[in-house]
Amino acid sequence: MHEFEISGPPIPWKAHAGYGKRSFNPRFVEKQYYQHEIKKQYSNNLPLTVAVKFDYTFYMPIPASATAKMHEMMKEGKLKHIKRPDVTNLVKMCEDCFKHIVIKDDSQVFEYCARKLYDEKPRTVVVISAA
Repeated sequence: MHEFEISGPPIPWKAHAGYGKRSFNPRFVEKQYYQHEIKKQYSNNLPLTVAVKFDYTFYMPIPASATAKMHEMMKEGKLKHIKRPDVTNLVKMCEDCFKHIVIKDDSQVFEYCARKLYDEKPRTVVVISAA
């Protein structure tokens, strides 16, 4: 089992922009940051080649506009994060960043669980376990 924590607000996946030779990844810098953090925390030099399960927890920032009562409810988990970004794109970004570092290919993922929670310390926590 491997646990990773990436500080900062969770970043969603975004499709390549442009076309042909002018195509580019709009999340290039963010992806590099994620991969750097993953490499720092992953002690094994070889990527896993077995089936894996991912457990994602995305801690989203509490909006500055939240009232004191809403702030407390968000911290306690009584108010759920149902705004953008959607959890699917957050998972896609993470899977893309873990590829070739921790896992050989994202086709190895046989199961995943993902949740978005509010927290005062925005971050992404990923637990990877082998089948």
